[in-house]
Amino acid sequence: MKLYSYAGNTHALQSLIIAKYNGVDIEIPPFEMGKDNKAAEFIAMSPMGKVPVLETADGCLCEATAIARYVARIRADTNMYGSTFFEAALVDQWVDFAKNELDLPVGMWIYPILGFITSNPKHTAGAQEDLKRAMAVLQAHLVSHTYLVGEAVTMADIVVSCSLLNAFKLVLDSAFLTPFPSVVRWFKTCVNQPEFLAVLGPTKLYAGDTSSPPAAAPKAVTSAETPSKPPKEKKEKTPKEEKKKEKTPKEEKPPKEEKPKESEEEKKAKEAAKFKAKVIKEGGKKGVEIEGASDMGGLDFFCTTMELPDGDAEMLLLSMTAMNADPDPEAEDRKGCSGHVGKMIFSAGTQQLAMVGYVPEDKAAKVDVTEWMNVVCEAVAGKVTVPATKAESPKGGLVIVATVAADSESGKFPIKDKDTAMSTAFSFLRSKGAFPEEKDDDDEDDCAYGDDAFEEMGFA
Repeated sequence: MKLYSYAGNTHALQSLIIAKYNGVDIEIPPFEMGKDNKAAEFIAMSPMGKVPVLETADGCLCEATAIARYVARIRADTNMYGSTFFEAALVDQWVDFAKNELDLPVGMWIYPILGFITSNPKHTAGAQEDLKRAMAVLQAHLVSHTYLVGEAVTMADIVVSCSLLNAFKLVLDSAFLTPFPSVVRWFKTCVNQPEFLAVLGPTKLYAGDTSSPPAAAPKAVTSAETPSKPPKEKKEKTPKEEKKKEKTPKEEKPPKEEKPKESEEEKKAKEAAKFKAKVIKEGGKKGVEIEGASDMGGLDFFCTTMELPDGDAEMLLLSMTAMNADPDPEAEDRKGCSGHVGKMIFSAGTQQLAMVGYVPEDKAAKVDVTEWMNVVCEAVAGKVTVPATKAESPKGGLVIVATVAADSESGKFPIKDKDTAMSTAFSFLRSKGAFPEEKDDDDEDDCAYGDDAFEEMGFA
């Protein structure tokens, strides 16, 4: 059998994990989303152009849930579909739960981060609340069950954990997860099973995940519980003790030497160093997020914005360097890690929009960083200030810098140019087959909440 899909598609990963439990070999041919799924031979297998598609000796299957159920039913002795008819129904119940209650809110939360859809704070907040409600259902069940159905991993655990996989990797922090310790325990148990590891490799959770609820505060001891101490006996003073001691004059301490006051230049240098450290930290953290996005969707290129540089091109270049850096194995938090991903990053200030593009050496044949930046500059009347030069990155490659000056009189503002520039950057990548096609949306303020809301994008 052959499974066609892009790398990191959780709807394909779930079937591959089930196959490992059932001892089934599935071939995974090379596949490029946005190109191969539009080919005539692929449309013959999947009329809607969706992935994944499973090619079998009997024909092709092109819906993710149908594929997972087919692979799960290949063997009955592994109990992937439960050991009784009732357990089979419970497996179906949790599979439908994943599709109806998890996939959409997770997608609404992470897809704007990945650039698949336009960011909308209202929709993101709604998705977070929907996911909390769904997680509460899982918590209530898993507080008294090791697995979702029966006493071992079934298709239910595989499908639900895959639906949550990218949320755990990209957005779920300790604050969000604190009310759901049993869900975290169950998720970690699943992803560390040999069959999961064989498909997913080690799963790096988003920084700040928690495996247990905070410890209860120690019980306060009340006054009634506090043992009373016997009163101290009053000791009578002797006549000598009654006499007041003559006070000896205190030795005068020499005046403290006053530290020389910092000059304005020294203060500015310290503030600049602190700000530079913050910029590096922000870039390093964003690099980890991009690494997660790349792992999730098999993305080789990405565009995003940075806040701290505030339109300063030099600081934005520093952000890019921090994103590309290799992680420090001794550091508590992972930083950087995304030198293998081509990127264009933007920072809007009051005076200008700064833009920095980077393409690693092994991806230069697909995207030329100078051509990429020139197309973006043309769309927003930008100017290249630093031509393509050798990048400070462990993956090599080239980096280029450009700016777009503000002009309030002509209605040209960096914040508006940023949106246009990013949209143009993504469009260029799509024209090169370097980024998935964008879903058409006539009204960005409307949100279609339905089972197939994200499947329509081809990510079924």
